[in-house]
Parts: sequence; structure tokens; C-alpha cells
Amino acid sequence: MTKERIAEYAYGQVPFYKDLADKEIMLWEDYPIVDKNMVRRNIDSIFSPEYMMDLLADRLEHVMTSGSTGDCLDILWKKDQNIRSLLPLWNKRKRYYGILPKDKRCYFFTTKILEGEDLQIEETKYGLGFNKMNLSESKVLEIYNKMLDFNPKWMIVQPSIILLFINVLKAHDLSPLPDLKYIELTGERAIGGAKSLIADFFGCKVADQYGCYEANCIAYECPCGGLHVMTENVYVETVGENEDDLCITSLHNRVMPFIRYKIGDKGKIIYNHNCNCGSQKPLIELNMARENDWIYNKDGTKCHSDLFCSVIDKINLALEQAVIQFQIVQKDYHEFDVYLVADSEEETDMIQQLFLQNYEKYQERSRFHFFFVDNLYPSEKTGKLAWFVSNVKEEIL
Repeated sequence: MTKERIAEYAYGQVPFYKDLADKEIMLWEDYPIVDKNMVRRNIDSIFSPEYMMDLLADRLEHVMTSGSTGDCLDILWKKDQNIRSLLPLWNKRKRYYGILPKDKRCYFFTTKILEGEDLQIEETKYGLGFNKMNLSESKVLEIYNKMLDFNPKWMIVQPSIILLFINVLKAHDLSPLPDLKYIELTGERAIGGAKSLIADFFGCKVADQYGCYEANCIAYECPCGGLHVMTENVYVETVGENEDDLCITSLHNRVMPFIRYKIGDKGKIIYNHNCNCGSQKPLIELNMARENDWIYNKDGTKCHSDLFCSVIDKINLALEQAVIQFQIVQKDYHEFDVYLVADSEEETDMIQQLFLQNYEKYQERSRFHFFFVDNLYPSEKTGKLAWFVSNVKEEIL
């Protein structure tokens, strides 16, 4: 379905969009931009009445998002629409990495409830899933043993979780999964040498998949490293003052259409390129920072936290991917805790020096407290690793 057809359907059938239209739609740009706060406030009216009988008969699939803030959305799909949405991704998995739907996989989930209890393990015909909350060392070892028995061919996982697994397996001198051929990273950005570390340890191919539960796959990494837009599934554009707010239109979900939906991520789209894989589909270059990740100053001014990404990039350029993970917490105005996972203990002093030198090129002097750790963990609230956290945000707002 084209973006125009799905938009016409939404604005003709769905109460939320009917109420949103305040002028005649002549061009694509006339459709209003929708953000997550608007959706959360109107979640019931974004549902298409055409599928009310399917809802009442429990024929719709429910997917619960965690979101970067921990506020959940219950996304509804009709099974056939969900399959059509996922089919382009499966075609790419097969073409690029030899992965088929019947290949056994392991995965992680944030929250699933069964008979009033939090589900810890989910087993399907071809999949084995694990609750990713409270991943202690003993729990990682327990999951590892279950994975050995299951013997997956591939895994879909967040970078912070698989890096934790590597640390635990190394500490106990345990071997990687014997028949694992492919790891798909999703939910977080892998920085520095993280991807190479994962590929080397498991001896398999590793690729990024960028998506959201509202639309499924948005972009997928080819073997040449290009993150190509999944144009068969979504239409992606950039909007906003700096034209770096990513905005998607899902082409398949008529039950809950998302039209010109600003997902909170930032980046740019490259249309004219020469990717060595031969695909001419647009590329996405994602920024680490999200639209609400601001550093707040005492005078009320603010700057975007993506400057920290630039600082880390410069460190990794100078020291050949020395930083594998990082998290920065703004404790107070001009005071930060910096948590770093370094590739080598010998480079920690130089990492600190380069961090301070590069930060001061962007901002006035601040106080930084450095902590070098073995691993950084996903948030218990969101199930994702937030690389920047501001503890003064609520006071400013």
C-alpha cells in the first residue's frame, strides 16, 4: 500500500485522524505531524472502527511497547497485515544472512504477563525467549544453559544484553553457542568496537535492525554496513526545524495506522549513494540522541546531548574504538557521572583526558566523575540502555 492510500484510509476512517484534519489535504506535507504524546493521549481513538468485531472476538494481535520513558502503548495488528509488514525483513534476512523463519532463534522481552504472573521464559515452535529484567550473573548462566539445550541458529538481542553475556561467559571460561550463525542487534545503538567484539566472540555475522513496534522494521543493515530503509514497509522522512526528526508512515497496519508519526529518534536520510551491496534504497544515519535528550544549564538554557556522542566518536577515532559502551548521567547543572566500558584498562587515563578535551570544545567547563565498569545494564523501567539521563530535567520543566 502506498503512503497516500494508507493516509487517505486513516483520515477517512479513524476518529483520531478525522479530528486532526483542520484543512483540505492537497499535498503530502498537508498531513499533520503526529508525535507519541498525541498518540498516548488519544490511544483509543487511533483504532479503526472497521476492526471492532475482530477486537471483540479476540482476533487481533497485541504488541506492548516499552518506549524510552517506560510509558507503554498497546499496539494492535491484524495477523495478515503484520505478516505483510514483516515479510520484507524476512526476505532480507534470507538473502543477506541465510536466516529462515524455521531456523531456531533466541530473543529477549521486557514484560509479558501469563495468568497474572510475569513470564520468565517463552517457548514457541522455533523460538526461545527470556525475560531481560534483573539479569544477574546467575540468571545469565541459567539462560546460557537453556540456550545450549535449545541450540539456536540465530539471536535477536540488544547490544547491552549480548555484551553482558560475553563478559559473564568470559569470566567463567565458557564457549559461545556452537551453531549460532547470526546475531541481529536491535533496540539500542552499538557503538565503537562493540559489533566487532560480538562478532569475534561468537564467530558469526552481526547486523543492525532498526524498528519500532508501531511499524515493525524501519531499516536493516546490509552486509556492506549500510542501514537501508525498508521502503516496502514504511515511508520515512525527516521533519522539524533542523530536518533531523525521523518521521514514519506505516504502510500495512490499518487497525492502528501511524501517519507522519514522529518516533523521537534523530538522523538523516541519504538518497543518492553507492552502497557496495548494490541496493539503491535510501540509507538512514541515526544519531544516538533522541529529541528529548537535553543537557540543562542553570540559567535555563539547554543544549542537545548529542555533543556527548561526538565526544565519544572522537575518542574512538583517536584510540581505535576504545569505548564499547557509555552512559552519562547529569546529576546537577554542570555535574555529570560518566560510566564507560573500555576495551582495555590501559587506555582509561587517555580516555578521560580526551573526553575532557573534546567536551570543552563545545561547552563551558563542567565536573565529570568517571567510572569504568565491566558492563552497562538496560533500565528496569524501559528494558533499554539509556546512554544519557538527566536528573535535573523535571526541575526545569
